[in-house]
Amino acid sequence: MQIKPAYDVAGGGLYTQSGMQSEFRRDALRISVIASSYVALSLSSLPVSADDHVREFVPELNGFIKLTDQTRLFLLGDLTQNLTKDRTEGELGAHLDFTLMPVLRPRLTEGDWVRDRYLWMRVGYAVLTTPDSRGTGPEERRGIIEVTGRVPLPNEVWLVNRGRVDLRDIQGESSQRYRLRFGIEREFKVGGVVTVPYAQAEAFYDTRFDTWNRQLYQLGAEVELTKRWRVEPYYARQNDSRSSVERVDRLGLVLKYFH
Repeated sequence: MQIKPAYDVAGGGLYTQSGMQSEFRRDALRISVIASSYVALSLSSLPVSADDHVREFVPELNGFIKLTDQTRLFLLGDLTQNLTKDRTEGELGAHLDFTLMPVLRPRLTEGDWVRDRYLWMRVGYAVLTTPDSRGTGPEERRGIIEVTGRVPLPNEVWLVNRGRVDLRDIQGESSQRYRLRFGIEREFKVGGVVTVPYAQAEAFYDTRFDTWNRQLYQLGAEVELTKRWRVEPYYARQNDSRSSVERVDRLGLVLKYFH
């Protein structure tokens, strides 16, 4: 099959379609890194009170391993770096995702778990720890149960809803946290590069306080680098009425691997 050359207006030269796609992928990666660096520098320069407002940077690595057509393994590892108080917290988690096979839309059988399925569930376990707690064990152990549903909207926009329960053991004290998240997203494809920008809002109910004490607002985009790798830079604002830290500005960068 012959590849038709395309004219590059800016450079005054010719590119093949495959060359343009490679260039777009490189540009997407550059933009993600530059945007993340810019936001990180912006957050570091904000004047804040150390008592009620902190800034965080969270690098994260996700692995998604297909087990069957209906199940996959999700592995998570991240580091939360508190830029205000010079404190680092780590999280490790293992989860099992599973979904019902689509009956009315057979083409979704091989669809992307997150982008093309209407309903899927996750069960998992995570531990959170800090360098200061290495001698006493994790600061928190957390069981996780969540259900995610997707609803198509006009103009190829999707409404994504998630309900989650965290079964928490915080230094020997048990509690539960209920989380409701609503979001919208839309997939774009430019030069063969798939990008999915999104906006989310989430509310948290903590049984320790018997109230909806936390809200989380997040903007981000998932960029497909290759068939197996994606990168997701995001910015989040967290408000908490029952924490010593009332507000958190968080910059995150997630690297995702699919197998």
